[in-house]
Amino acid sequence: MDVHAAGLRPVDWGLGQGLGVPRFAAHRFTASSLSLSGARRFTHETLTSWGLERCADDATLVAAELMTNAATHALAAESDEEAAAAWLGLSCTDRTVTCTVSDPSDQRPRTTTQDPLAEGGRGLRIVTALSDDWGCDVHADGTGKAVWAHLQA
Repeated sequence: MDVHAAGLRPVDWGLGQGLGVPRFAAHRFTASSLSLSGARRFTHETLTSWGLERCADDATLVAAELMTNAATHALAAESDEEAAAAWLGLSCTDRTVTCTVSDPSDQRPRTTTQDPLAEGGRGLRIVTALSDDWGCDVHADGTGKAVWAHLQA
């Protein structure tokens, strides 16, 4: 069910889940353009509902780039549709918004040196330009990775 089509607001799970972060929300997505569009909308609506309008556009773009990388390099390769999903996590402390994308691939993201006129290959450069820091943690059990970016709240 599309939570936005149903008129539901983003759920703030942080303290309820015992994460010690009052503002946390998560959204499952697939490689479909409809799913990615919904995840971008979820990001912007969540940050706006937290009163973070000033960074919502940049954070949405960063999250979109991380999700697009996951869709292109991790989800598209999966033959099992149930396994071909990833998660977007958003959290916020007093000063930092964190966008995290967890996907089933253990391949670390890497920047490419592409022709400046190429249609793709700039995603991580955009993440670097808009975020204060970003990185990747491969899951210890070999079930994928989490790519995260911190932005000023």
